[in-house]
Amino acid sequence: MTYIPLPRALPHERGVDPAGIVDFLQAVTEAGLELHSFMLYRQGAVVAEAFWQPYSAHRMHVQHSATKSWTATAIGLLVDDERLRLDAKVASFFPDLCPQPISANLAAMTVEDLLTMRTGHTRGISGGDWRNLQSSWVEAFLNEPVDEPPGHSFIYSSASSFMLSAIVTQVTGQTMHALLQARVLDYLGLDRLEWDLAPGGFNSGGNGLSCTSEDALKFGVLHLNHGQWQGRQLLSPQWVAQATRNQVQDVWMGEFDGKQYLPRDKNKANDAQREGYGYQWWMTEHGGYYASGVFGQQCIVLPQQDTVMVFTCGLRLGEKRLHKALWQHLFPALGRTAVDAQASQAQLGALIDGLRLPALQGLQTSPASAALKGRFAIEPNEDGVRELAFELKGDHCDVTLVDHRGIHHVRAGFQQPIETTTSITGNYLHHQYQPEQTPVVAEARWTPEGELRMHWRFVETAFGDHVSCRMQHGRLHFERGVNTNAGALQRPTLIGTRIQS
Repeated sequence: MTYIPLPRALPHERGVDPAGIVDFLQAVTEAGLELHSFMLYRQGAVVAEAFWQPYSAHRMHVQHSATKSWTATAIGLLVDDERLRLDAKVASFFPDLCPQPISANLAAMTVEDLLTMRTGHTRGISGGDWRNLQSSWVEAFLNEPVDEPPGHSFIYSSASSFMLSAIVTQVTGQTMHALLQARVLDYLGLDRLEWDLAPGGFNSGGNGLSCTSEDALKFGVLHLNHGQWQGRQLLSPQWVAQATRNQVQDVWMGEFDGKQYLPRDKNKANDAQREGYGYQWWMTEHGGYYASGVFGQQCIVLPQQDTVMVFTCGLRLGEKRLHKALWQHLFPALGRTAVDAQASQAQLGALIDGLRLPALQGLQTSPASAALKGRFAIEPNEDGVRELAFELKGDHCDVTLVDHRGIHHVRAGFQQPIETTTSITGNYLHHQYQPEQTPVVAEARWTPEGELRMHWRFVETAFGDHVSCRMQHGRLHFERGVNTNAGALQRPTLIGTRIQS
């Protein structure tokens, strides 16, 4: 894969007032929103790009459910090739895995029902619910009760998107990633891209895609240009139009309990109604559509403005202020003439150069360091942690954690953040994601009271952990939380007793 950057231009050269971008960046900063990247494309060029250090342009970032829109593209290729019909029955692809007798509702479910999230299920399965499931996801889906006739009620479910991926593999004999790579992605000049595999060798479909922000932007630009890329028609304009128009009028997210989406309770006040849903694309204001992943991963396409925007973030569930700032500040700047383009551009450049996530505050040294050095046996706990060890040197702290998965290390810098790779267990705080190795940028500081605090930023993800360690009555107290998660934000405190050498 050879990386080819998109063209660049100054905002005012493509009809964007840079003052609006400044106002947007200032608004999200004042709101305390954790953005990792932002890119704005208009009229054939990237006109703004911002990365909050330690996130950067060439780092991949997990896209979460924004992945679903890529999955729809693979279905579109097969529909264009006349190898797959939208009215094909889901059960027909997996006859040996269907429960017997098969219910009438399951037998009636179609590929289009999967695309529009109208499967007849009364609960939607989150990616976090299946992430650690080692048995067949296809069989789990087919055994899920289909309580209502499909094709009617919207129920958001990553399991439906996974089934689209599985169907692609059944039809083609290759993974969805391999199909997209050969037919679409190789032509886009992408940087780095990875896609998780589920049991059976299927791409996860509803999530698990990691790519750079510019590569997510290119995916949006492909759809903005009706499936055409540099004169080559990669997707039919008919498919793009069908996939990105509203297919579902009554769209409610319902309640999310961290693992599943429940149907809307019509007896309760509910503000989760959405503008609409296409084929794995959400509809948005001003005639646009967008790919959306939990914690703020978004690719927004605004055809009437000839614009695509991309965000990666670490936002809390239900956070609405990013979109509020977008429509209030960014959108009006599209097509607006700048009052003083040069001055606004200088202000924008200085603002972007200074973007970074908040640094950990505190002391670089402490008399309490001697008491924390060494190994500690951890009392029985639900996270399976057996031992913690701390080695404190002049400019860094090495943390070793031993648990049911093995021995894991994190190095945190006292003078400046240090980047390493780690295998440390964190799925319980990270929406059940658990890579074997992942980059982490970590820093450490002491409080005046002798507590060691650390930030561990897992910079290919939405997640950043905050850790505190203190000695109390001769015992270690270790606490670990996270910036955002679909489940708990804090783990139970670990208590340790020193292991004598």
